Amino acid sequence: MSRPALVAKAQAMLQISFTTSIDERPDNDLRDLEPPPERDFTWDEVSNADSDGSHVADDINGLTVSLDSLTPVNASYLGFSSVPTILRVIAHLSPRVRQAVPTSPEAWKSSSVHEYESPGSSDIDELSMINAYFTHVHPVTPMVDEVDFRQRYTEGGVSGSYASSWLALFNMVLAMGCFASDTQFSKRHILYKRALSHLSLFSLGSGHLYTVQALALYGGYLLHYLNKPNTASAIIGATIRMAVAMGLHRARIPRYEDRDLSQEARSSIMTRVRTWWSIFCLDTWAAATLGRPGLGYWSPATVLTLSTSALASLDYGTISLAASEQFCKIAARIQERLAQTPLITTDEITEFDHELLEWQSTLHMFLAHEDHCPPNLRVARGLLRCRYITTRLALYRPYLLSAALHKRQWSDGRQYPQLSHVATCVQIAREGVDMIAHDWFPNHLLTWNDAWHLFQICLVLVLALVSDKAGAERELCEDYILKALDLFSRMGPFDAGATRSRRRIEILYDNIRNQESVDPIVPYDTAGSSVLDFLDFDMAEGNADWLGFFFNYNE
Repeated sequence: MSRPALVAKAQAMLQISFTTSIDERPDNDLRDLEPPPERDFTWDEVSNADSDGSHVADDINGLTVSLDSLTPVNASYLGFSSVPTILRVIAHLSPRVRQAVPTSPEAWKSSSVHEYESPGSSDIDELSMINAYFTHVHPVTPMVDEVDFRQRYTEGGVSGSYASSWLALFNMVLAMGCFASDTQFSKRHILYKRALSHLSLFSLGSGHLYTVQALALYGGYLLHYLNKPNTASAIIGATIRMAVAMGLHRARIPRYEDRDLSQEARSSIMTRVRTWWSIFCLDTWAAATLGRPGLGYWSPATVLTLSTSALASLDYGTISLAASEQFCKIAARIQERLAQTPLITTDEITEFDHELLEWQSTLHMFLAHEDHCPPNLRVARGLLRCRYITTRLALYRPYLLSAALHKRQWSDGRQYPQLSHVATCVQIAREGVDMIAHDWFPNHLLTWNDAWHLFQICLVLVLALVSDKAGAERELCEDYILKALDLFSRMGPFDAGATRSRRRIEILYDNIRNQESVDPIVPYDTAGSSVLDFLDFDMAEGNADWLGFFFNYNE
């Protein structure tokens, strides 16, 4: 710019009034926290996930960092509601966080709590893993017909053209059983690779239910566990298209007065219905961590299959799936709205939150009350409650980010009524810590999910602490951060991600709790400048020391 233009711009910046309420401000400053759409988004998730190789892929946001050079590889597009946004704001408000990050590549490496089994190990108790799958995984995503599966297993599998589809599903079930097992989950990579030997691009040409179910487990669970979220998203997208091609989206729940249908025909239809809604839920759950809506919301096919609610009284799987289906319909709409604009209106927040609260209040008594929850539904109940909390946080968190960026004391709601959303956000985070502490029990599948949700919840408490110490003290943020750290420690023996989560929260907390003051924020023109410059956004493309260190979650 020429000198006169620079002078004019400086004068305009000095004239900005900071007495305007948050709702009256443009949301450009928050929207600009997203990476620009012109950026060349690429990613690399093909590295060996079983070793401490040269790349670390992160399940939170898909960022890949080279451990040798500390130079990041371009990441995928991540929306405003993803975790990097809140980390950037924390690092901006507390610059000492960056200084605390170790510079040695060795400091980034973190071995798993449980060592991997030797690739040649064959000591696998298949039946115990099948039991673990149907005890813990099936009630969450009840796709697989248990009676049919166990019968096929007893008979030695399936012959003919669909033998490969069966073997893919069979080994995916065993792999997921390992994840859910309390004793044998260290063998998961053996079974995961065995299942992959029966899946390829050619599998997309096999229109069999076993193939769809195997791909759903692969893209909905295993790839996320292996820190390959973009690959998982692509696989689930293809799985949805296969399911549509098979007509699963048009499957109708049979009425019991339809006497012409045999029990076998009824069972087949029910499996198709449950498979469709399981895929829809897996897609919606995964999208919540990436800040971008899943395919389920966009597809008109999602409204064609009747709800599973009519079957909610039949078994544990349909009780859980009916609750997940209703929740994901709300969550998918929230994701789509947040993808359009960072700050949705107060009325929209109130309406969405009312829907979530109404959903929670109408849960089946098995899911609503711990005393009535059967053992087989404990994992499903814990995961549902976690997702409920983090989805509510996603509604209110943009107002916390905005208040922090503009250095508003959110504890003083008298000056800006909209800041009550920030206090609500912090209260929900406290509720989340209490909820996870109450629901958690030693199970690998539950711990893996709980650790991720607890990490998101803790970031809200940390940002509340660094942005308004008076408000954080009133809301007991430090007490709840310490409670969460203790919970991470108890989770550690069951999932390496919990140990890494605790370490990252400790670094953030230790470097801000004694901070006497927050560095002043320089006024800027929201219409003419970008907050990306303000937050040193280029560090995500150049100096990734602090960013990559926090995002090292590889298994």
